[in-house]
Order: sequence, then structure tokens, then C-alpha cells
Amino acid sequence: MQRRWSDSDAEFGRAIKLNPKNAVAHYFYAFDNLVPQKRRAEAEAEFRKALSLDPLSSIVNANFAVALEEIHRYPEALAEFQKNLGRDPNSLPTHHKLGQFYASTGRFADAVSECQKSLPQPIAVAANAQGYIECEMAHRGGVRSAAVALAYSASGDRDHAFEYLEKAYADEDIELLIVIRSPAFDPLRTDARYKDLMKRLGLPE
Repeated sequence: MQRRWSDSDAEFGRAIKLNPKNAVAHYFYAFDNLVPQKRRAEAEAEFRKALSLDPLSSIVNANFAVALEEIHRYPEALAEFQKNLGRDPNSLPTHHKLGQFYASTGRFADAVSECQKSLPQPIAVAANAQGYIECEMAHRGGVRSAAVALAYSASGDRDHAFEYLEKAYADEDIELLIVIRSPAFDPLRTDARYKDLMKRLGLPE
């Protein structure tokens, strides 16, 4: 699933040049292209441009919080999540991403609570790391391999984290590019398996 990053940059550049006020183009350029490439200052600038054009977009606000989380700006990220839920308390993606934030920062009871809110029907799980893994596995029938990998990594289970990262890569799970910069994976970054995965994705470590 290696993306042709330079070609992608060029396509987004053309789209934005044609319509500089296209909030969606600025947003996808930031989140799908610049964040995975670790181009942080550019990503933040594009996010802020998208939000200046469409300040009430729930998904743009939620993923701006994710981008802040991924560069360890935790208080700002949490404030963005909470502000977004204040405007749109029924945003399932925001609850799901906030759950990932809490798991990445070791707050598993809160992670389980938010994960439950993102499910069609809550399930009976413990309010701990294992319960969070089970909740992520239940999410959309357990097909979100990248999200499950994040849950395992946050819980300290490296081998299962890599197992699900490989599943995500094999299945071309787009969520892999979205979560690969999560702090939950910080403990894996010195592992040769992580380095190999990033090489196959065409991304800097």
C-alpha cells in the first residue's frame, strides 16, 4: 500500500491552486498526506486553513485533535476533542478518536468509555487495557486492524501490535496511514519490524 507521495503532493497542490477556498482539499492534504509524512508545520497550516473555511466541520476538528496528539501536544488535543464534542456530542468518530487518545496516554477506563460510545451497541468489557482491546475488536465487526494494533501497542503487547499492523498493511487498511504516527506506537519505533513497515509505506521513521 505504498503511496506515491510526491505524486500525491502534486495532485493536492493542483487542486488547491484551482480552488484555494476548498476546505476539503486543505483537510485531506493535511491529514492524509502531510501528517503521515511527518511534515508537521505544513500539516498544521493546512488544517488551520481548512478550519478557517469550514470551522464547524466535526470530522476536520476531530482529526485536527488527532494531529495535535500525534506531535504530543496533549492538552491542546484534548481541548479540541472536548470542544468538538461540546458542539456535536453524537459524533461517533470523535468518541472513537478520543478513546484512542486516552489509550495512548494510559487512561484505559476513559478509553473504554469513549470506545463504547462509538459502538452501535455497548458491549460488556472491563474498564482496563484488555477491555479496550476487546472494544476495538468489536468496532465494525473487528475489521479495523490498524485500530486494534494501536490498542495492543498502547497496552504494551508488541507482538500482537505488529501482527495487526501487518494485517492492516496486507488489507490496505487506510486507517494504517492515519494512526501510524500515534504516540501509542512510540514504544515500537526502535523495533526493526517498525522500521521495515515504514520503509514499505515509503514514510520517514
